Amino acid sequence: MFKFLKILFTPRSKSKLTFKKKFQQFQGLLASNDEAHKYMSEIKIFSKAFANNIYGNLIDSAYDIAKHLVILSSGKYQQLITRTEEIEEKGNQILSPRILCPEGWDCPDYNCQVCDKVKKIDDNIPYYYSLNEVEDEQSLEIGTKMSHLGEIKRKLQIPVPDGFCLTVRLFEDIMIDRDLRKRKDEIFYDIDFDDIKQVTKACQEAQELFISTPIPNHIKEIILDAYDKYFGISNNVLVSVRSSAIGEDSANYSFAGLHFSALNVSRENLVDAVYEVLISKYSPQSVVYRYISGLRDEDMPMSVGCLKMVNAKAAGVMFTTDPIHKKDVLIINAVKGLGTVAVSGRVSPQSFILDKQNNFNLIGFTPGVQDYKESPKSTDGVEKIKLDNKSVIPCLNENQLKELADYATRIRNHYGYDQDIEWVIDENDKIMILQARQLQSKRKKEDIFIDKDELKILDRKYKILINHGDCASTGIATGKVFVVNNIKDINDFPKGSIVVSKKNLPEFTSLIHKASGFITDVGSTTGHLSIIAREQNTPVITNTLNGTDILNNGSEVTMFADECKVFEGRVDKLIEVSDKIKESDNLFLKSPLYRLWHGVSKIVFKLNLTNPNSAKFSPEYCQTFHDVIRFAHEVSMKEMFAFYETARMDSGKTFKLKFEVPLNIYVIDLGGGIKNDIINNSVRVDEILSLPFLSLIKGMTTPGIEWGGPLSIDAKGFLNIMMTNLSDPHKAERDIGSRSYALISDNYVNFFSRLGYHFSRLDSLASNEVNNNYINFHFRGGAADQVRKERRAKAITRILESLHFTVIHRGDTVISNIRKIHEEDIHRLLQEIGRLMGAVRNTDVTMLTDNHVDVFVEGFLEGEAAPVKRFYKLEN
Repeated sequence: MFKFLKILFTPRSKSKLTFKKKFQQFQGLLASNDEAHKYMSEIKIFSKAFANNIYGNLIDSAYDIAKHLVILSSGKYQQLITRTEEIEEKGNQILSPRILCPEGWDCPDYNCQVCDKVKKIDDNIPYYYSLNEVEDEQSLEIGTKMSHLGEIKRKLQIPVPDGFCLTVRLFEDIMIDRDLRKRKDEIFYDIDFDDIKQVTKACQEAQELFISTPIPNHIKEIILDAYDKYFGISNNVLVSVRSSAIGEDSANYSFAGLHFSALNVSRENLVDAVYEVLISKYSPQSVVYRYISGLRDEDMPMSVGCLKMVNAKAAGVMFTTDPIHKKDVLIINAVKGLGTVAVSGRVSPQSFILDKQNNFNLIGFTPGVQDYKESPKSTDGVEKIKLDNKSVIPCLNENQLKELADYATRIRNHYGYDQDIEWVIDENDKIMILQARQLQSKRKKEDIFIDKDELKILDRKYKILINHGDCASTGIATGKVFVVNNIKDINDFPKGSIVVSKKNLPEFTSLIHKASGFITDVGSTTGHLSIIAREQNTPVITNTLNGTDILNNGSEVTMFADECKVFEGRVDKLIEVSDKIKESDNLFLKSPLYRLWHGVSKIVFKLNLTNPNSAKFSPEYCQTFHDVIRFAHEVSMKEMFAFYETARMDSGKTFKLKFEVPLNIYVIDLGGGIKNDIINNSVRVDEILSLPFLSLIKGMTTPGIEWGGPLSIDAKGFLNIMMTNLSDPHKAERDIGSRSYALISDNYVNFFSRLGYHFSRLDSLASNEVNNNYINFHFRGGAADQVRKERRAKAITRILESLHFTVIHRGDTVISNIRKIHEEDIHRLLQEIGRLMGAVRNTDVTMLTDNHVDVFVEGFLEGEAAPVKRFYKLEN
């Protein structure tokens, strides 16, 4: 990136920089240093999509810092650029997509720099497979959904519809065509996921990008070749086209109902249907789900399954255990015809409960809230009709229940964990499996414990609005009711509210990170929304029948999903229980993205170069970006101070400031900062014309500030000072009399202060143009141990924050700024900083406890010149 520097600073071409040029490089380094610290503080949030952008900015700042130091030192530290490149490469390897890694998202080591397990999508992967030739070994090529079907069909000999799978290689070809991946990434670069309108707009733009881009001819040919090979050209077999992304239907991430499925697709419409399924990866529901689950888009290429359509008599879902009540039963939900209306949550299906411990005997049956029939006229494919005698006739007979139970048991035993299985019965009464995935149930039943007697007290104390329905996902939530009458209503959904709707719509998953809970009139406990809600530990009560009639929009309620109860108002006892659960329930901390960034953090935050006097304080020992930043800052300060003390300034004469504070300050006039008629090598305060510097001096000379004199130091503090003096051969250069420098003009001051073992830097402009005015103030170091230095930094931080500065506090370093304030406010704050610089002198060694911090801050804010005197009272 900066190879030109190596040419610029060859031994023959080294040239001595003028003061102005050197100072410009120093200022540039400090500005980049500030930016780098800001980015490090922001990246610590691990804010998913935001983190990538901030990390990139941090890398740019690190390179800028290295560049400025190389120029400032006339090429002395070029190795720092090499080390920065090496650290960046480590980060790139950690962040590289893990598409074909057999460990996948369960990889125990996200810090690996080189891994020969990870492969790339290349020509070794075919474009398609027959379902008859795949099993779970191909899951990285065709996704878990389709690999499970192949496994069930081949190894368990359980019926599955015929079909084929289009592999991730097809998706990769599409993404690299016409730079689609980069163009798509630009759309999602920095969206606010709490803004549903913004998310929806970005998703629409991404999908329109794919739709408007011509489909490559070889992609069309591959899709149709696969169809012709397995179904024949002349048969015109209708197929269902379904998603099977890498990671979909995996152990922790179901993506239930988030991707589009196309039914009754002919050969003529197959290419368009495949594309529609592929781009559903960028639906609002899918994008939000990846966001809240901590999953990266680049780790999830899409595969597509094409299965022969089944003329369904009945279909549904079965759970090999009860995920809500933790009972050892088999739950089979069924509807007439296709099962899409059941899994979508648009109706309440018939429910059969089978006793697994007693030969799968039927022990429970629920007829469903309403019957339905498919109707091309209705917007959601369902036309409701009233219940009649026929509607309560079970969809399944005893033999069919037994056969489903047998299939469910065999699949569950094969995978070793409970299953969520979609099934269908064709017109010839043949049962086939359409999907099988691990059953999700994140929260344990015993996590929410309310004593029955306590619950009775709550029942009497608070008005119960709803006391019926089915618990689809356990939990407690409080919030204002938000009634959704139209799907467009979700665009205005306020965060923390409770969704109340007639149906469990899968579109609600785009609200799962904003909603406190869901209450619906009709739905399925085995439907897609219910599955996603259980993964995210969001409470859901469904089949209330009349929740939308009872609950008023905007009213505050508390829902206890485990008991299917909704109370009027806020129930503090329940919220207290809920808060305790949430404290230990941060799913993002267990996510792949968090673990990945935790690995990256080790090359960002860890500081190895802690001792500037160590032989290892050099570029070759920089292992993290923090090391690069710390090394460059420390060395640049020494370079500039050495330059001030030895060089002749091309900008004019250097003057020693004569004033009552025992500081060795030298003034460099950049123009208009001092009177013109000075002939001596010193300057008095009354000869200073720079108003911001005069304000700083006024604060530094506040009566009562103790710039010298004895300190109240305990044995540990005294020992730290002694050890610091013994270990620092340059102690004499760091005494209170060592040089500090003020670069000034009429409305500008840049003050570099070195007092004992700490550095401070102040940069300020005070003009009559508000938008140009600013103060930057930085503080670092000390003679005490790290804990006490950090206490002093904490005190400085709190004081600056009380003065309305924006502050970053890391260890013993404080970086602060304030912008766009009036000239008189700049002068007032500079005076406060001058007073602060005197007040904090050597206080690191005297801050024995956190209580000392509180006392010091209180004294300073009350106007005391020497708040350290309060320590004497505290210790006595």
